[in-house]
Amino acid sequence: MTFNQYVLEEDLGTIESGKSFKELTTIGCGGLIQTLYTPKDIPCLIKAFSYIIKHQLNYFIIGNGSNVLASDEMFRGIVIQLKKLPYSYTVDQGILTCSAFYPTSRLAYDLAAEQIGDLSFLGGIPGLLGGAIYNNSGAYLDDISKHLLEVEYLASDGSVKTMNRYSCGFSYRHSVFHHMDAIILKAKFKIEPKETLSLLEKRKKDRLLSQPLDSKNMGSIFKNNPLIPAWKVIDALGMRGFQIGDAAVSVKHSNFIINLGSASAKDVSSLIELIQQRAELEFGIRLFCEISRV
Repeated sequence: MTFNQYVLEEDLGTIESGKSFKELTTIGCGGLIQTLYTPKDIPCLIKAFSYIIKHQLNYFIIGNGSNVLASDEMFRGIVIQLKKLPYSYTVDQGILTCSAFYPTSRLAYDLAAEQIGDLSFLGGIPGLLGGAIYNNSGAYLDDISKHLLEVEYLASDGSVKTMNRYSCGFSYRHSVFHHMDAIILKAKFKIEPKETLSLLEKRKKDRLLSQPLDSKNMGSIFKNNPLIPAWKVIDALGMRGFQIGDAAVSVKHSNFIINLGSASAKDVSSLIELIQQRAELEFGIRLFCEISRV
């Protein structure tokens, strides 16, 4: 029985063919997808993921499609789309328990609206909470690892397991989940009541002025060097606004690459590689990507 047959027979969600990463990513480029699977709920996801692992099928997990650069070639395998799964949160005695499928920025605003917790640094981070945990996302000198208590995840053997923060292997924009066949399902955070809505609104206005939020992009491309922010390196190279095909370094913020209309993944990759090559050649600085490549 094929994966598609299994999903349909067990009624585990929807199967689509002919979809493209152009439709699923915020940068709007990438090739066709052999099989796009969207689970109905968590039990369905558990069954489907167990089948994928058992049969050693090629797969990729996608949430909101930010921080993802997919090849122009067809992806031969299964893309598991998580953003349509239901999400919610509860708060009990200062502990926030939240679905991993909660849109990250929305979570910051929802908590602020209720004045029940301060995760305001998440306010400008695209994607879903699970992806933010996966990458230990952060901003404003704060990150996920400083607040997280534990993670509930779907393991490769089909069981649901819990991992405390000390086992997550957090470092700058990295976690142990980069090296695991796993899907983050839920997380717990320690939070404190605080008025943060005005701060979120101020930061949003600042981002609108300083980031290309009105253009197709992946978010920040490069991790910051310990000694100098990536955007300063790119500016020093004189590459703000530099363009290959329809992929361009943003004029607003040079650590963003934008799709001017019909950029290919090759355009974007070529631009990234050129920046990296010039940074190392001219300044001896190695720039590492934050994004996931497919």
